[in-house]
Amino acid sequence: MTGNESVNSNHGTENAAGPYTIYSAGGLFTQDELGSNVMIKEAVWRLSDGKFQVFLPQSREIRELDQPNIEAFIRNTDLLEVVKADIILTRFDGLELDSGTVVEYMMAKFLGKPTVILRSDFRSISFLPTVEPYNLMVKNWPRTVDIHLNSYRIWAELFAAERQAHGDSESLQGLMSAELVTLQKSVDEVAKQVIDALEAVIKMKSPYPPEYQEVVYQESRFSPGSGFDELLSTSELAEIIQRLRKNGTL
Repeated sequence: MTGNESVNSNHGTENAAGPYTIYSAGGLFTQDELGSNVMIKEAVWRLSDGKFQVFLPQSREIRELDQPNIEAFIRNTDLLEVVKADIILTRFDGLELDSGTVVEYMMAKFLGKPTVILRSDFRSISFLPTVEPYNLMVKNWPRTVDIHLNSYRIWAELFAAERQAHGDSESLQGLMSAELVTLQKSVDEVAKQVIDALEAVIKMKSPYPPEYQEVVYQESRFSPGSGFDELLSTSELAEIIQRLRKNGTL
């Protein structure tokens, strides 16, 4: 069954699952990060026929930048999207992980939320006698699927095939054409693996016993402090819990 068939079969069925909202937790500080986030979002949406819809915090319009507690406001609105999402897509690139991304990841884990870790960075750090991609404290959490890619190898193989298909042209236009096609194909390859991981993680059950699954969400209104409980009302939280339960992602 394709993603499109899965989505279409839900029409008119009140309790059918999906589409799924994916919160993208990751860097948004460089042009590379901003552009990569958008391209992966589009490719996941396109290749899943709309089943998986990625939310990018970089594209949210913040209307209250003049308030005195702007730092808490930005943090709280990001954490609210973590609570609302069906699944978290966590970008763990770099030798040192982005601290804000780790906070969002841990918020998701304390909620027992389905999470996909995407690492496209093939570099590793040494924890003698082992070599690991990142700090061990963020490894081995439940209801999590890891994707570790060698992005340069993917690029090199696709680029070599693309150049061969066009006669190994050395002209500037020929090289740029091959690079642009390779860019889209490499993003699509990453997106396909993300979709497979999303499909796998939504089948995983909450690590909490049934009687605690709503309790941890109710507690989450208060644990962040700094007015988070005012941003997330009890009625909105009840709607979120109902939707997540319907989608099987509570």
